[in-house]
Amino acid sequence: MEPKKPFHEVVAEKLIEQLKAGTAPWQKPWEPGEPNAYLPMNPTTGKRYKGINAIHLMAQGRSDARWMTYKQAAAVGAQVRKGEKGTPVQYWKFSEEQDKLDDSGRPVLDAKGQPVKETVMLERPRVFFATVFNGEQIDGLPPLQPKKEQTWNAVERAEHILKASGATITHAAGDRAFYRPSTDSITLPERGQFPSSDRYYATALHELGHWTGHASRLDRDLAHPFGSEGYAKEELRAEIASMIVGDELGIGHDPGQHAAYVGSWIKALQDEPLEVFRAAADAEKIHDYVLAFEQKQVQEQDQQQSQAQDEAVAQALAVDIAEVLDNPDVSFSHYQAFQGDTLEDALRSRGLETVGSITGTDPEQFYAVAHDRLSPVFGIDPSHTDTDNAYLERKGLAQEFANMAEQLHLAQQLQQHGEQIVSSIDAEARWSDGQRIFAFHDQDGEPHQVRSLDELNNYAPDQLMALPALTQQQAAVADQEANMTPPTIDQAAALLAAHPADAVQGIEQAAAARRQLAAGEIDGQAFADATRQHLGVELPPDWSGELRIVGVAEQDGQTVDAAQAGIEPQAFQVYARKADAQFGEDAFAFVAGTRTEGQAEALAERLHLVDALGTDNQHERAAKLARVQEERVRRDPNATEEDISAAKEARKTAEASAMLNDSDAQRRAAELERQERDRQQAQPQAEKPERQYINVPYKEKDEAKSLGARWDRQQQSWYVPPGTDAAPFAKWAQGAATAAVEPRSAQPAPEAQGEAQKPAQQAQQARQYLAVPYEQRNAAKAAGALWDKAAKSWYVGPRADAAKLERWKPENVQAQQGPAMTPREEFAEAMRSAGLFTGSNAQGDHPIMDGKRHRVPVEGGKKGALDGFYVGHLDGHPAGRIINNKTGTDITWKSKGYALSDQEKAKLQAEAAEKLAQRAVEQDKAQEATAQRVGRQMADLVPIEQPTPYLQAKGIQAQAGVMTDREGQKTYIPAFDAEGKQWTMQYIQEDGTKRFAKDSKKEGCFHPVGGMDALAAAPALVISEGYATAAQVAEAVGHATVAAFDSGNLEAVAKALHAKFPDKPVIIAGDDDRHLVMTHGNNPGREKAEAAAQAVGGKAIFPIFAPAENTYPRDLPAITPDSFKTHLRAEQRLADAAAGKVELAGDEAAKLKASMLSGAQIAALSTMKQHTDFNDLAHKSELGIEGVKRQIGAAISQVQRDEQQHQEQKHVEKKQQQIEQRPRRAARIG
Repeated sequence: MEPKKPFHEVVAEKLIEQLKAGTAPWQKPWEPGEPNAYLPMNPTTGKRYKGINAIHLMAQGRSDARWMTYKQAAAVGAQVRKGEKGTPVQYWKFSEEQDKLDDSGRPVLDAKGQPVKETVMLERPRVFFATVFNGEQIDGLPPLQPKKEQTWNAVERAEHILKASGATITHAAGDRAFYRPSTDSITLPERGQFPSSDRYYATALHELGHWTGHASRLDRDLAHPFGSEGYAKEELRAEIASMIVGDELGIGHDPGQHAAYVGSWIKALQDEPLEVFRAAADAEKIHDYVLAFEQKQVQEQDQQQSQAQDEAVAQALAVDIAEVLDNPDVSFSHYQAFQGDTLEDALRSRGLETVGSITGTDPEQFYAVAHDRLSPVFGIDPSHTDTDNAYLERKGLAQEFANMAEQLHLAQQLQQHGEQIVSSIDAEARWSDGQRIFAFHDQDGEPHQVRSLDELNNYAPDQLMALPALTQQQAAVADQEANMTPPTIDQAAALLAAHPADAVQGIEQAAAARRQLAAGEIDGQAFADATRQHLGVELPPDWSGELRIVGVAEQDGQTVDAAQAGIEPQAFQVYARKADAQFGEDAFAFVAGTRTEGQAEALAERLHLVDALGTDNQHERAAKLARVQEERVRRDPNATEEDISAAKEARKTAEASAMLNDSDAQRRAAELERQERDRQQAQPQAEKPERQYINVPYKEKDEAKSLGARWDRQQQSWYVPPGTDAAPFAKWAQGAATAAVEPRSAQPAPEAQGEAQKPAQQAQQARQYLAVPYEQRNAAKAAGALWDKAAKSWYVGPRADAAKLERWKPENVQAQQGPAMTPREEFAEAMRSAGLFTGSNAQGDHPIMDGKRHRVPVEGGKKGALDGFYVGHLDGHPAGRIINNKTGTDITWKSKGYALSDQEKAKLQAEAAEKLAQRAVEQDKAQEATAQRVGRQMADLVPIEQPTPYLQAKGIQAQAGVMTDREGQKTYIPAFDAEGKQWTMQYIQEDGTKRFAKDSKKEGCFHPVGGMDALAAAPALVISEGYATAAQVAEAVGHATVAAFDSGNLEAVAKALHAKFPDKPVIIAGDDDRHLVMTHGNNPGREKAEAAAQAVGGKAIFPIFAPAENTYPRDLPAITPDSFKTHLRAEQRLADAAAGKVELAGDEAAKLKASMLSGAQIAALSTMKQHTDFNDLAHKSELGIEGVKRQIGAAISQVQRDEQQHQEQKHVEKKQQQIEQRPRRAARIG
């Protein structure tokens, strides 16, 4: 079964079909009307779906715009109809709530004894798939609520947006509407040429969408000629944005003018399915940018009201500065120590007498204004950043005044706009509407903003007030469900395809070495050696990734830069920039010299690919690959301007996701670092008590956490906080109370374990880990943080700016995400969820994450069967594949750092069970059809009169029930179940090749030599593997026997016949595959025969051959499975060399021949292989047929005697039991 297609491919394929048919969402016109009537929305949250989710849902062709989950429908008393199929949507979760913990690791409780929640920004965001159903698929759904009445009509809103945008719009004769980037202007036909004002504004807003792409706005690549692929991509963005804006305003949507781009859109999606994801995301940005102009209208309309509000704020902040300066919890007395004046006098002398005079009246700028206005008080400039006393005093005082201003402003807002909440339903409704809700605590009577729905439920209605005038988006998963971040494209395969296979292998191996170097697994010399070995050139260990190609020439006996000398280059040299070059040292290292510029460019591309593929961060890798692709296109003499523009666009898109622009965050980090350094210098830190580390398996982490355990990022281990009772943690104790545990790392391949693993572990232990939220990852990376794939955490890199990373040290991050699963733990969890075995067996400790294929048992599988397949690797982004051949489950796995949720597990198990049941039904149908086909085939066969080639080769006579074709060449052996129904047939060719009917049932089926009636009359059930053995035994014993066809079917046949003939003794006449013990390490014939006999209480017998016929000579070297495999590999390689497929180096041929088994050893194995069953005993052994008769006869006689004794014993026991149960007469007395 093929693996399930990724979400983006499913979406793209459906849209391609619809584009061809002209029915894609943005191809459908709709007339002006009610706003927000077409785009899909969730009636539970009241929000519309966005980005690709909106496109995907519209593509389903439903007329009802409402979509919701199964549970959301049930919550309103509705029911999804049975058999309806849901539609997946994708969303990302960047934060989550968790219990706030105190220093002892215990949950902090509020006044009602409930845990206080805090929001944690995730370092590893999670992608989720929700399944939603359309309103047409749901019974009992309440009717749509009427939408809020619009303040302005659609035309007025559109006109205000155009005016507020400030875009240059001209009208000209003709029917062309376009945006010209060179003049940054829009040209439209005269208004009278449009059939309606709605059509005019729809066209105008479409062109305004293109206008947003200017470099000074959203900065999209607009430099594409008409008709090019790049031009069509921009039209796709504008068209989707027009659809969204048209629905938002209610002005309709007319896609008729853009039919010419359909072919280019189809090609773009076929070449890259993610293109529509990017286009939808860009369209949402266009929508937000355009609709933001509507706020200008609101600002103009509310200008007078705003002025009145400013006056109200100023009045609220007219509180004397003494309210802040006299705060008993904060001391400012030391100002006089270095300024010679009291702080209050210094403020008042500068006219700063009220809170508002210091903070201003803009709530968004309270701190910034206070920061600037307080700077002169301390004799410093607002831009002053040296961490001296003046800097720290200004910072602290500005924060205190800003806090007071916020409290006063909030009180004013609540007094002016606050509304008392009357019920819990009222509270939840206001929360859903986005109103800010405040709770008044009993402890201080001050308002505290409610941050979550769970916290909201902790308060009675009379403790709550709402601010409907000031709404904000609540942080909930429902908001993220309608948005998604498009994944990054990886062009590695396409770029590598242009290089020879040996060069590709060298690039990949060098890239692997670069990743190992970054992870601290190898040193710089090992990296340089690896590049020299795999690339033929040596790269410096501190290579920054930058290369330079310099044309050189010889001048006056010296090699000079040809460009600087103004002469033609005679050769070219490639240099690599060193990141750690010291002052006075050459910043570039020579890599290689080439004769032509083309050779130098080809080498540079290979090295850039090493740099890209050696980068763990997928966004940075994508950007590097996009640069390589753009450079390749620019060098291509056949590349068109469209090709170059497309490559440039792809590079800009990739760089945008990896680009760092958070300079403010770095400034704040520097301030924190300097402040912390000064604090530490002023007050030395007390020694921390030793930590008691514990070994907690990942699946038990929640239990340990609930008991108070804390996570130590640096040691990558859980520990018991000081002062916490250690007794509950006894089962996880390590032995040495303060010894740090070995870092949790993914399991390498078995051959890589041991001593080779220690340097990597030591390097990992030495790392200083950081708590970096995902949205701040670029800032941390730019400051030198590196990503640890195994620990799923950022850490301080060897060339990092420690000051900039200070803010992310665990002790400086109050709320942190818990530890991630290691990739191996996560992969094992996925294997178990798919029904595959994990743990230790003869093959190793599964999962073995070595990138190789492994087979394991599955739940419900046959004993000894390996129906599970997996391959997992840790290179780059850990990934793998898991297949359960019994259920049909096929999972393409990528590491996420967290376990499957209960819902995901249940869904996976339900899918597996459904597939298994479906397979069973399909298998039953196929087997029944085969049985009927085989039955009809019997009519064309004839009984055997003269032995067929197979019977002749085996030296056996034809028995009733075996058939042949009319030529008498092939042998047909019907197979029946215990009830006599024929299910399949064994076909044996003239050369002895065997096969069964396709799609037939073989398990438990057999052939009765002599027929079913003869078998019923036989004194014992004698069961053999193959037909020749069974027929040979039948000739020897003189009654019917059974052929089970192979050793794996012996037990099933024995059980079936024993159930039908429970009084018959059972004898398994097995094969003795002694040669396989030496070559493969087991004897399947003997093992399966003994297991079958044990299952039915029977006896297993095996042929006993003459000396040396089935034994290995003692004078020959022993053969082991390993030596036999070595022999086979050497034999195959020599054969390939003889056929010209490979070339052997040096004395390799001699070494291969020396590793092979000798001729005597091969001959001994061959002899043993020819003496395994009773047919071999009859015809290949010197004991002959008489030997078979003696051994089989003796075995049957012994079994019959044992059975007779057993029956007699049972009879005696039964009789004794009857005597004991008779009533006893009482003796007479007298």
